[in-house]
Amino acid sequence: MPVSIDIIPFSGSLELYGEPDFSSAFSLAGHVSISLSSPSFMFQRRRSTTRALMQSLTVTFEGQSEMITPDIGYAPLRLCSITRELVNGEPVDLSNEGHEDSNKPCSWNVIFDIPVPGWLPTTSAYGDRNAVEAGTRYALYATATFIYLEDGSSSIFSSFCSPFGCRTHTIHAPRCPVTLVRFAEVPSAPSSSSSTSVFPMALFIVDAQLGKDDTETAIPPEVLKKIQVVASIPTAVTLDETSVPLILRLQGNELDASQRERLRITDFTVDVEQTETYRSTTSLDRVARFMVPPRTQQPPSLPLRNAHSVHTLYEIGLLMNPYPSKSTSTRSFSLFDPSNSGKYAISGDGRIFMNDSPEGDATTRSSSENWYVLEANIPVAPEPHQLDWAGLRGRRISENSPLFSVSHMMHIALRCVYEQPDGEIVSERLHFSLPMQHVQVAPPSIMPPAEDRTIVGEIELHKSAPYSQSLPAYSQLFYSNGERKIDYSTPLPLYEPPPSASSSSSFTLDHSDDNRKSI
Repeated sequence: MPVSIDIIPFSGSLELYGEPDFSSAFSLAGHVSISLSSPSFMFQRRRSTTRALMQSLTVTFEGQSEMITPDIGYAPLRLCSITRELVNGEPVDLSNEGHEDSNKPCSWNVIFDIPVPGWLPTTSAYGDRNAVEAGTRYALYATATFIYLEDGSSSIFSSFCSPFGCRTHTIHAPRCPVTLVRFAEVPSAPSSSSSTSVFPMALFIVDAQLGKDDTETAIPPEVLKKIQVVASIPTAVTLDETSVPLILRLQGNELDASQRERLRITDFTVDVEQTETYRSTTSLDRVARFMVPPRTQQPPSLPLRNAHSVHTLYEIGLLMNPYPSKSTSTRSFSLFDPSNSGKYAISGDGRIFMNDSPEGDATTRSSSENWYVLEANIPVAPEPHQLDWAGLRGRRISENSPLFSVSHMMHIALRCVYEQPDGEIVSERLHFSLPMQHVQVAPPSIMPPAEDRTIVGEIELHKSAPYSQSLPAYSQLFYSNGERKIDYSTPLPLYEPPPSASSSSSFTLDHSDDNRKSI
């Protein structure tokens, strides 16, 4: 075919910054390349001029989620579909006149810019591990409509068949995948010096619940209710971090002297759990919450552009949902290495609520508020080590999407030992859980080596520095109301008078005829 189109985005991935936000959007830009050439025929000495009238050119950004699990079957969902018409007004006349015999086709680049909603989930694969390419995916699609006014196929055979052929042709560009990645914004101010995380610590006033051991007698509730617990973990944990700082503050000011003597805190256990929720249906409230297209634009009313091959087996009935009444499926697992028990012993005899700390106790306590402080770095397995129906049990970022959600919790249990007035030793565990946020941060910008830098006067030029590494996200420069963010912690540089001799530079742009034209 003498006319072809191709989608060339400025970047194959779109980086989203910050939390999912329904009121924000990110720019996905690029151009659609239109190529026009003259075909050659056996009985023609010279190629003829090809002319085409481009009536329309549309580019569409579309996202989809497909859920495939052994127990709830297959579920498709269209996340978004944004179309832009790139030919406005009159049709565009394209011709390769003067370049008919060139080995390179004439090309035109039509620029597009699509606003991508800021709430969209990231590109990820999930569900049944045997179903390749299931999960959340995004892609660009382009369609052009042409009328061939004159082409190089003017032969006896083509002239005979032309009255029976359609002069209007629709051309589709090859599918162009786009990867969506979400990065958390790292705070400019460093976190506490006692924390190993780049994010600040969050405080939780804990309402610890009793968890009675089956073989042991419970501690009197009036004693346990007097224990106050405040926990601190980072507001977010990056996927690159292999440990999570944890700070527990315990206080028992309401305990009397006898209870302080009898009560001991011997140890505590910690576990970090990841829960993945898979859904086969989307309720009306979730549709309104995530602003997905209406049901008239969802399968089966409007099939997905690039649906998984297994959908055909479900449509013709070769595969059925084994549990029709079940709409959700979950898997939960620990992010600890199997060799890590998660148990931490407290030094001393455990009587932490006494006025004086045991000698040699490595923990610290605030003298003003009489808090007993426990600090620990909780190790997290750097690599997945188990496999099940959904694949490797690896760490994911915390996110919530219509068909797939990932949440993280840190479960903590304090072991309390109490001596009854009759001398009987009883124990109890205080359980509580802290919500966690696992995020991904953008890699740091890498300075090019010295051989790739050129010094011109006092200006340092980089020979090949991608602009995507030097341009920060909009949310890093401006607030949501449009006001500019100013970091007052960085002092302004001292004033230096300009040099007396002014310098100027001139650049020469080399132009080569590559048979490209602009619309």
